[in-house]
Amino acid sequence: MHQSERFFCVTVTIVTALTFVGCSARTTPALPSLENARVADFGTQVAQYVRAQEALAADDFDGAQTALANLTSMADDTVLPLAEAAASATDIATMRSQFKPLSEFLAAMELPTGFARAYCPMYDGGSNWVQTDGPVRNPYYGSVMLTCGVVDGAPGAHMDHGPRHGGRVFMAPDSFHHIEGAYPEPGVFRLYATDNYREPVDVTLWMGRVVLEEEYDADTDEFVEVTSFPLLPSPDGVYLEAEVGELAMPAEFITKIQLVEDYPEDRFDFIFTEFSTVATAADVGVSPAVDAPESLPLAERIRPRIPEATSDLVADISSRNEEIRTLVAEGGFTEIFIPALQSKELALALHERAEALPVRDRNDVRIAVRSLVRAAWLLDWYGDLGNKQQVSDAYDILNAAVADITRVYGENAVQ
Repeated sequence: MHQSERFFCVTVTIVTALTFVGCSARTTPALPSLENARVADFGTQVAQYVRAQEALAADDFDGAQTALANLTSMADDTVLPLAEAAASATDIATMRSQFKPLSEFLAAMELPTGFARAYCPMYDGGSNWVQTDGPVRNPYYGSVMLTCGVVDGAPGAHMDHGPRHGGRVFMAPDSFHHIEGAYPEPGVFRLYATDNYREPVDVTLWMGRVVLEEEYDADTDEFVEVTSFPLLPSPDGVYLEAEVGELAMPAEFITKIQLVEDYPEDRFDFIFTEFSTVATAADVGVSPAVDAPESLPLAERIRPRIPEATSDLVADISSRNEEIRTLVAEGGFTEIFIPALQSKELALALHERAEALPVRDRNDVRIAVRSLVRAAWLLDWYGDLGNKQQVSDAYDILNAAVADITRVYGENAVQ
């Protein structure tokens, strides 16, 4: 081969090699991994989770399974195994049980706008979940107890429970609507509603009535209405009104409202010792306690002082019991939570001192303390809902527990 031919061959070989290298560089750019491409942003994952939550609240097993399967296709490394565990369930009860770890994890995160944490004290010792910011839709119980729980809404929600029209305000079981009953003049009862930001709600399509008298039917174990009046919407939908005739004070009104068609009625009990008047700004101002700065959590501000003498501790529990009894009788249901939770703290302190008692009395006190603590939580919950029967039933439990405590310590005369 001539030298010129060898040079040509070498040149072609080098050019060809460079060409292939150049093509390779142009056709294989750096790409994200398939794993990164699969994972959706956190907001999208939460939105997909909520589809499963809503399906479980509707008792829709197939819909929840589909939603969870879709979540596994976009979940990050932490959410994925939790979602897979729930998606693999073969029945709705198991799915709800497996849904809890996923829910607890997401509820502990900083949530995107429009989503809120919710809590049910009844399911599995207390369970959280995430849902859209609105009425409670419990995924653990579904239609059995759809509105069991409370929504911890976005900042600003549920911060104001004061009356707008001089009446009494209760929280609807959906943990979204605030219901205010007012008795502005003789013979006229009005019911107003606001959302969880205390913005007025149009009640034009709501249905309800006021019951002034009912009787218990032992055969059916239900209360039968004797005297009732329809609640009719005002022309502008601002309130519902019933003309009930003049009543002696204290005036008691049982209201039964259906907020959503095809959903059960909610009951609210209002007791008025005087006519409702709209308070001025000066009237509603509340001065913080000297020893309880507003920066402290509410639980700390209302925490009672624990007496050194056990006899004083028992006396303080009895005092809170009498305070609760008065509030129940006067319809101050939303004010019950303070003495109820204080009695709980006092009872727990008493529980620690029960070792000094004889064995039988010690057991009686500890059983009573457990009952009192449970009743205190129920009073806190039912007090917000404004259902007198539920409040009264919870108070009966607390009152019986206090009676047992005072009996034991009265017999032992412990100081």
